[in-house]
Amino acid sequence: MLTKAITRRGFVAASAATAALAASGAMLSGCASGSEDSKAYAAQVVNTQCSACPKQCGYAAYVVNGAIDKVVGTGANPYAAGTLCARGYGSATAFYGEGRLTTPLHLNAAGFYDEVSWDEAIAGIAEGLAGIVAQNGPQAIAAITNGTSTADWYVTRLLTALGSSNSYVNALASNISVASGLALATGYSAYEPDYANASVVVILGASTVDAPDPGTVAALEQAREAGAQVVMVDSRMSQAASLATRYIGVNAGTELALVLALAHELLGNEALATAAAQAMADLGVWQAAIASCTPQWASEITGVPADTIVGLAQDLAQAAPAACIDLSWMALFGGSYANTGELARAVALANTVLGCWNVPGGAYLARPIDWSGSAFSPLAVAAPDITAEQAPLAAGGSAATLLRLAHEGQVQGLVLVDANVVAEYPDPDYVTEALKACALSVAVAPWMTETAGKCTYVLPEKLWAESAQLPTVAGAKTPMLVVSGQVIEPAVDGARSVAEIATALASALGVGAAFPATVDEAAEALCEAVGVGYAGALQVGSCALGEVAFGGEEPAGVVAWPTASGKVECASAAADAAGVSAVPVWVAPDATIPDADTFRLTTGNQAVLFAEELTGLAPLQAIAAEYGLDGVWINAGKAREAGIQDGDKVVVANDRYAAPAVAHVTQLIEPQAAYMACHYGAVDDAGQAGLGVCQAKFAPFALEVGYGAPLLQESLVTITKAGA
Repeated sequence: MLTKAITRRGFVAASAATAALAASGAMLSGCASGSEDSKAYAAQVVNTQCSACPKQCGYAAYVVNGAIDKVVGTGANPYAAGTLCARGYGSATAFYGEGRLTTPLHLNAAGFYDEVSWDEAIAGIAEGLAGIVAQNGPQAIAAITNGTSTADWYVTRLLTALGSSNSYVNALASNISVASGLALATGYSAYEPDYANASVVVILGASTVDAPDPGTVAALEQAREAGAQVVMVDSRMSQAASLATRYIGVNAGTELALVLALAHELLGNEALATAAAQAMADLGVWQAAIASCTPQWASEITGVPADTIVGLAQDLAQAAPAACIDLSWMALFGGSYANTGELARAVALANTVLGCWNVPGGAYLARPIDWSGSAFSPLAVAAPDITAEQAPLAAGGSAATLLRLAHEGQVQGLVLVDANVVAEYPDPDYVTEALKACALSVAVAPWMTETAGKCTYVLPEKLWAESAQLPTVAGAKTPMLVVSGQVIEPAVDGARSVAEIATALASALGVGAAFPATVDEAAEALCEAVGVGYAGALQVGSCALGEVAFGGEEPAGVVAWPTASGKVECASAAADAAGVSAVPVWVAPDATIPDADTFRLTTGNQAVLFAEELTGLAPLQAIAAEYGLDGVWINAGKAREAGIQDGDKVVVANDRYAAPAVAHVTQLIEPQAAYMACHYGAVDDAGQAGLGVCQAKFAPFALEVGYGAPLLQESLVTITKAGA
């Protein structure tokens, strides 16, 4: 087990891919620096948003002769912090990529797609949705979107106008238990550590280089330079360790045991425990439940030495309240285990003991925006979403549970907007069967993805900068409203935006009165609801929000907890009713490793291929191929026992799937874990798998109890040398 301190610069060179992050930006002409930059540069500059992930970083697009020539991250935007990540630069090249859909497609009885007109497609889809509602009720129709502001707002509005509350965000599938566990304890589903002013921050299982945004990376750099202790906890030493002062290796899926032991020690601090008792309901109940969760106990589960756990708890206690445990953007890194929701609850409670909420150096809670003052405020639907019974703890519902219900025949109409569920969820065959079980399935996408190729209708979509977008909110400590208009003319004549598609369907279904005439009209109303002028916001792209948006500012350290007790809640009746412990206690991962020759197959994002829709972009694929990012990580000691050397071809297999891969032999992963990045193995139009292997094919379609999150990291595999 690796548990070591690292120097500030010692891990920077561990991965050549880190140095390549900006390389894809060079694919846009005009991004290079040099004497040419001093020459006159005639370009139209448009402030807009990135769409490569739900963070939607603000950037300035430089348009020359109708095409995007270069992009520059917005300095005022807290996520961009003046730059973009590799996927942000790469996504800016997508407009001119090959393979974009140019016309709507309809699956015929023979299993092939016919080209149809937009009028035919809209009429056919509307007829199908209306028929399903008439026969089975509105709860039989549902949607999964990519979570970007425009798609979520328009598609959700369409469904609610028809009487359905079944709209889900695909990007939250891997993070739903984190958001839901936090909400159970605090009433808030996300928070943002104040890295730049922290004294100690412990980051659990999240590669902050691979997953989050440039602003987070910049803040961690600032914290480290200021002398903060930045501790990365993970089963593998990812690129994020380059930002840390210390790395602590844990057995995969056991972070919960570590947090429970830290909480056990923190509650032994009289000052912290006394203050916590004032802010927390049922603290004594939880403290009694974790009385046996000592550092010695946690050491046996996690592999972390007990004295390391004790020392870390002491460091946190001494630094409080300028200290926190970070779980807010865990995504596919430490999440997707059977205990992730309980981990989130435990982290929320431990942070409350530290007293870190809404104080400098602590963690700021992300408060939801109140759009009710808008002329186009959300429509109300009386019925709960269809996943509420099977996933009662899921904040906002569970997209994975929806697919299970579709598989069982309870969902008959399904709309998917940039949601490649066949490639991203466990057991692609199961998900394919779920789509086929629907009477009507509609994919809105720029390209023919694995999911689109299984749907009844495929609608070609305009890419982000080809149409105006609705505002979104970035940041918790300094919330910013980010807006954008159309940047360039569509590169594909036959494509339509999500807003245009949803509005056309609404009109055909007789609910068009619920929709604004244009995106600009809706965006203006939403901006006005939070006290921001739309015209001015369009000019700057990102602008700070104030009291209008949040109904008044709270003093530092004072939090109005939106819970039943008005406090942070250690015990949850909802959790108890859902078959989960009322207070967070130890829950083991589902998959138990039976012998020394079996590995838990972990997964996670990479900076270059953060989302499935980016896998076909040439600049990003080139980086992944050049640096061998599609290989499988295996511990050096275990590789030696199996006769495997770095670069060897191996076979990764279990009872569900087997595939060849290239071995990346390293000391930087715990012995019983293997790691394979997600979003590889994308299938092209000819049915051929591209670069790498689809990790999801090894995982069964299993969901976390109560939370409904897909258990992507609960699969076991063997790794053998090819031909052995």
